[in-house]
Amino acid sequence: MDNDVSSVKRTRNGYLYVSVVALLVYGLVYAWSIFATSLSADFGWDGGALQTTFNIALICFCLAQLGASFVIKGLGYSKTLVIAGAIALAGFLVSAFFADKSIWGIYGGYGVLCGAGCGMAYITIISVVNSWFADKIGFSSGIMMMGFGFGSLILGTPAATLVDHFGLRAVFVAIAIITMAISLALAFYLKPAPENIGQFVKPAGGDFVDESTYEDDRPWTVPSYFVYYAWALLIISIGVTLIGGSRQGAAVVGIEGMFSAMIVGLVSTMNGLARPLFGALFDKAGLKTVLLSSTVLNLIASALLAFSFSTSTSITYIIAALLVGLGYGAIPVIASGYMRQRFGAKNYARNLGLTNISAAIASFLAIGLVALVSPDGTSANASVWICFTAVAAVATVFGVAFCLLYKRESRH
Repeated sequence: MDNDVSSVKRTRNGYLYVSVVALLVYGLVYAWSIFATSLSADFGWDGGALQTTFNIALICFCLAQLGASFVIKGLGYSKTLVIAGAIALAGFLVSAFFADKSIWGIYGGYGVLCGAGCGMAYITIISVVNSWFADKIGFSSGIMMMGFGFGSLILGTPAATLVDHFGLRAVFVAIAIITMAISLALAFYLKPAPENIGQFVKPAGGDFVDESTYEDDRPWTVPSYFVYYAWALLIISIGVTLIGGSRQGAAVVGIEGMFSAMIVGLVSTMNGLARPLFGALFDKAGLKTVLLSSTVLNLIASALLAFSFSTSTSITYIIAALLVGLGYGAIPVIASGYMRQRFGAKNYARNLGLTNISAAIASFLAIGLVALVSPDGTSANASVWICFTAVAAVATVFGVAFCLLYKRESRH
């Protein structure tokens, strides 16, 4: 590759477009509810047991990202992508041929292997492509994460149709083969940016990006990181609670039938669209603006949800659900941009993987809070959302504290 600005831009744009398509496929791991419906109907597995499968997949997805960072260090991006594809391949095949024999086949196949394989692929793709976008880290992160977020939304319906026509086993085998093929193709195609990439890219109106080594590239040594982590846990817990029970909540406030299902789709759409929108805002206005915007959206939404369930008002429920989707969609962009902007490129995959474990921890936090305050065990009541309004208020305090610390600690 010629080391000139136009060549760098052509290369990185090609990588970005291809990666979005690939992440759509990897994002199918979040279409579990579609597959779970068929598993329950075909083999009679209990709904609670099937829900546990997705929890296992989410945990393994997060943990595998951190594990992948060490594999990348030892073997490089290409071999890590091949390993990720092989793990996902094994996961879908185990799910295809053992789902009818034991729930442990589903737990091990879809929960552990599919979750881990997709998590490894996700962090590897994000890391290698973002290495080319030091000047537009928010933009590149947002576009790729939009692709991943839209995976279940765009490909979920076709997958469900194929399941109806050909059966779950055939669809799992097909996804296994496609996932492996994509991993192999990316392993040959994607290359990390040259070490001097900062000489060829610069933010609009700014200087060329300095990609020199950061002396403090270990987040756990920086006070602001712990404040950020506390903020992320609280904000993510709000999002996963609403997303996990959005259709049930819609029914409680009087939104029924196809309209309640539509709410689920709209929340997913807002979640996906928020990623490039907040990515662009990140590049233009900075990390603090995006973080505080997400915080305010979640605070307003939580209060509106408490009001909606207290008064059975459907319109405020719809508005609040969309706001949660919007605010939640900013979080992956914030994590990606913060890790690169504050701690540099050298250990980016490790730092992002460590940070993304917050999603798994936040899921347990959300489950615990709902169990503690809900009168009926669900999130579709005013008590839960009064609690989460308080959670959002505490998150606001952490968000402001983070911004103050970040301003003091930042090198830029």
